[in-house]
Amino acid sequence: MQVVYQDENISVRELSELYQDHYEELSVTKEFQLNPDYESYDRLAQAGMLRVITCRVDGNLAGYIIFFIQPHMHYKDCLTAFEDIYYISKPYRKGRIGIKLFQYAEEVLKGIGVNRIIYGTKIHLDNSRLFEYLGYKHTDKVYTKLL
Repeated sequence: MQVVYQDENISVRELSELYQDHYEELSVTKEFQLNPDYESYDRLAQAGMLRVITCRVDGNLAGYIIFFIQPHMHYKDCLTAFEDIYYISKPYRKGRIGIKLFQYAEEVLKGIGVNRIIYGTKIHLDNSRLFEYLGYKHTDKVYTKLL
């Protein structure tokens, strides 16, 4: 089994083979159909504000992390990577594939000058232990309300 981690210069459209599984497992807003705004993603990529980190196993997409990158609005000297989404396909959640994907993302982001990474995790599929293992601090809670 060959596992490759990459900082890919691709459109997020190219990750769509996993989007439906990701949506079914993790979406807490199923009142809305999955309908990514690919044009906005493309604009952010062209502006240098989007990073797509992937994991491929034997050439097949196994997982991804997408980041929005910009100076933090409160700390303009702090280049921040805001996680948009992350997902690892169920068959690849054993072993250290996921951990290595997050560690690789940190290396890439540090290499481009990012000072801070912000991740979220779902309540119903809580990845807090993973983030704590990787050295992250629990700093915020998020609440959602549909109107």
